[in-house]
Amino acid sequence: MLWIETVTPSNLRRDAEKALSLPVGLTSPLWLAFGAAAASGVAFWWMSRLGRPVNLEAAKAAPRIPLAAPERVEMAAVAERHTDPASTVQVADLAPHSADDLTALKGVGPRIASALAERGVVTFQALANWSEAELEAFDAALNLRGRGRRDDWIGQARARLG
Repeated sequence: MLWIETVTPSNLRRDAEKALSLPVGLTSPLWLAFGAAAASGVAFWWMSRLGRPVNLEAAKAAPRIPLAAPERVEMAAVAERHTDPASTVQVADLAPHSADDLTALKGVGPRIASALAERGVVTFQALANWSEAELEAFDAALNLRGRGRRDDWIGQARARLG
């Protein structure tokens, strides 16, 4: 049986009072669905940000590595070694020392580059001359868990030298 109510002024007044007695936002269940969707979106955004690993070396600016001034080679000492057939002049004695950007190697960030500089390794040549034992000692000192061997720092340094 279909119930049809006739529209009368008293029915209209009663319906209007009933509608105004509830807050307007609560009359629609769509607000509840919208709130749940918004809360889910915010929760997903935070969870995806908190679970992402952060590269702290890249987030911080690269520290400036202070380099020691190259030693001056007196020409008299070079000439003296040149006249003595027993001694030879090393190319490193004549060329000024310059540092290479060790962060160009895969797996070497600013922190590791500064640790290498503290140990006197500032060029690709110095790193290429390392033995496996020296690499393992450096790895153990900084607790890198085999990173130098995994990324093949010695091989990369040798490849950079040509």
